[in-house]
Amino acid sequence: MINTKNFQLSIIMVFLLVACGNNRRPGLSDKELFAERQIDTPQQASEQMPDFSEMETYIVHQGIKYNESRAIDPANPPVVLDIANRNLSIRKFSLSDYYSNVRYVKIKHPLLITEGSFLFDATCKVRTEGGMLTYRGFNSQFTFSDDSIVAGDIFFGYHSYDSEGNFLHTIKAYDFQKVYNVSINEISCNDSDYRKAMEDNVRNSSSNRFRVNNETMASYVYNWRDTVSNDFLFTFNLRGDTLCRFVNYNPRYDPNKKRPPVSWGHPSRIYFYEQTLTVNQAINDTVYRVTGPNRIVPTYVINYGPYKLNIDLADDFSNKIFPDKWVETDKYILFTYNLDRDFPINRTNGIVKFFYSYYDKNSRQFYHFCEGTTIPDQQFLIENSIPDALPFMLSYANIYEKSLAAFYSKNRLKEIIKDKGFASLSSEQQHKLRMMQNELDDSEVLIMILE
Repeated sequence: MINTKNFQLSIIMVFLLVACGNNRRPGLSDKELFAERQIDTPQQASEQMPDFSEMETYIVHQGIKYNESRAIDPANPPVVLDIANRNLSIRKFSLSDYYSNVRYVKIKHPLLITEGSFLFDATCKVRTEGGMLTYRGFNSQFTFSDDSIVAGDIFFGYHSYDSEGNFLHTIKAYDFQKVYNVSINEISCNDSDYRKAMEDNVRNSSSNRFRVNNETMASYVYNWRDTVSNDFLFTFNLRGDTLCRFVNYNPRYDPNKKRPPVSWGHPSRIYFYEQTLTVNQAINDTVYRVTGPNRIVPTYVINYGPYKLNIDLADDFSNKIFPDKWVETDKYILFTYNLDRDFPINRTNGIVKFFYSYYDKNSRQFYHFCEGTTIPDQQFLIENSIPDALPFMLSYANIYEKSLAAFYSKNRLKEIIKDKGFASLSSEQQHKLRMMQNELDDSEVLIMILE
């Protein structure tokens, strides 16, 4: 059974729709798009590749048991994903290279459709003393494991299902006043009620504590506003004694800046891979495995080169890369990023460009399967040649070490059918999409599981 305390609510902003396709100006090369800079000086050249030579110089504070170690493992040096070099290797991302079976599960919301439902791209309006705050693109969360499914949101509760989609019980319900307009997919509520539910949700989440082994826990403590402790991770034993602190190497936040720094709202990546805690600090280019109370091992390094963001950058984001999705499985890593900041106006004006890449663990090769497009992941349709399977979008899926689960509402299937990419799908897949859309009820969710 899934530990339901591991859920955290996220509100995702949905922006204006933009034209699909690789909308470069005619004749504009990838090098010109990135305004590639020549590496002329030794100082600049040294910035291109990771340097781990100074990584064990951090002085331990009094009372802390261990010195930190983040030196490379000579037997397993970190994989460098070089996106500073714009000579991109282009190769189609084929799901059939990694999965061979597909199965489907349907789950139904326990409430009547007029009382509540699973939310897909909903609008949330929160009444405050000063007016109305509007959040667009609110989605329920869906988490899938071998024997259970947990689905829901802060408005209509979290619910548990078995692996066949049979409803088991409601895990948590938030009892506050809200109005749900089914016809326009909109929720409205008071700010005070919404905040109380949010606070309760956070209190019952796993927050920032993670198990390293049977004797050691870790806590992720990085905050871009922190100008005092200068740490990003520490470990402690089960009695609460601090074992080791790992220094923050991100640039320091300047509180005198008029605008918030680029890391404001930028997520860190914290996940378990093969039961090993894996951490990528916000904006940082290194992905670490936490292998002991004082040991973090550099496992992946993203080489941003001259396109690397500075935490203090608050004005000009042109020619800077913003990392987005990073999903690691046992066979590949999916990595998406964008050039320039992903603001609604930038999408509308075609300024922000989206890049879709993957690292194949078997061949140890890094590829891009779409580069420089204006299509964000909420609209980017990924083909799926596995027999009897559906295409999907990254924002519709949870990808695990050994499986992929994509989630569809009746309306989402309808949107895929309306998408311009639908015409390029096989006739069998077009028929499958139409059939699934017709058979799905408004209060149901269809889950496609690739294994």
